Amino acid sequence: MEPERLGEKIKRLRQERALSQDRLAIESHIDQSGLSKFERGKDRTMGEIPLRRIAEVLNVTFEDLIKGTDFER
Repeated sequence: MEPERLGEKIKRLRQERALSQDRLAIESHIDQSGLSKFERGKDRTMGEIPLRRIAEVLNVTFEDLIKGTDFER
């Protein structure tokens, strides 16, 4: 099975939790436009610290967030 893109996984988890992109960005202390680009695969760079904040807001561990994604490689 092909690994899921990390941006797609974040979007899926965000939607499952009924969070808007704006709300996730605010609570994660990251730029909303950068999050949007990352979710859509237009920007494939995001550091570990913002990803850890996103994981915390989504109520998953960092390890679970990246597990099964292309970021894990």
